[in-house]
Amino acid sequence: MKRTTSAGRSRAWFRSLCALVLTGLIAVTGPRIAAADYLDPLDIAAQPMASAPQSLLLDITRAGERLVAVGARGHILYSDDRGQSWTQAAVPVRAQLDAVCFVDDKQGWAVGEDAVILHSIDGGESWQKQFDARDADMQGPLLDLLFRNAEEGFAVGVFDKLYHTADGGKTWVDWRDHADNPDEWHFFAMAATDADTLYITSEAGLLFRSLDGGDSFEAIETGHVGSFHGILVRRGEDGQDQLLLSGVGGKLFSSDDGGERWREIRTGTEAGLSGGTWLADGSALVVGADGVLLHVAADLKSAKKYQRDNGLPLSNALQQASGDFVLVGLGGLQALNHLQDR
Repeated sequence: MKRTTSAGRSRAWFRSLCALVLTGLIAVTGPRIAAADYLDPLDIAAQPMASAPQSLLLDITRAGERLVAVGARGHILYSDDRGQSWTQAAVPVRAQLDAVCFVDDKQGWAVGEDAVILHSIDGGESWQKQFDARDADMQGPLLDLLFRNAEEGFAVGVFDKLYHTADGGKTWVDWRDHADNPDEWHFFAMAATDADTLYITSEAGLLFRSLDGGDSFEAIETGHVGSFHGILVRRGEDGQDQLLLSGVGGKLFSSDDGGERWREIRTGTEAGLSGGTWLADGSALVVGADGVLLHVAADLKSAKKYQRDNGLPLSNALQQASGDFVLVGLGGLQALNHLQDR
């Protein structure tokens, strides 16, 4: 269905809340800084910190067998021993990083505040800045990115930010005119099932879908009126795309036919939901505020709620070959052996 209505704007609950908390703490407890002494986070390198693994982390992915996580203050961490120990990468900015992806064990990109885009060619050990808001005279963060190969990628963010590259990020082109988004809804998360089929989550219950490799994106209504901040997609055995969208108010929606029809999954929570991951058995794990973990059945029709005792917001999760999980969020990196563990 095409959209027919609009709804009030909202922001990505987790990233915005954490940013406000951090900013608020600095404003309340930190010393006053004269304008002349201000250093732009885009111009100063991330500071090595022993506490980085316990700091705010927002996304985690694989670079081959390596794990790579990104978060506040330009922190990027990587692990070569399945999360037992972590090394802080050399990063040229101190801006918050919201998302990371790799196309192989060497080449990866990260995006974040002030529309910064970073690139790595060594599996995340070191990074170079490719782009930031000053290059486009704009404000606000990029919240997610998707690379289909080492050359072509997309980045999305607030105020309908949509960028495209065809040369591995050497140049980024404003791609907003390719999306049917006259209301300039925020773009939150992006995923794809093949070279032609791409999805972007948004506000007002909207999902943007491309069936032509990103040349155009149509707006699809889901029946929800709030924002979706997380998306998982896969190709079903019948050849149809299966989608799982997570968002504000504990809302979880699924589709078995590429977004034509939707069902709401009861979650038993009103906590905001963020990212997640497919599990080896075909089910899914979705995480969110208050330490909530939702185990979604493989048929995408039901979910069971678990909750961490520490109650800290979670942003994303990754399952290892052993079946264990690595979670990221306000408490940094958290290991989880079983969903029943607290």
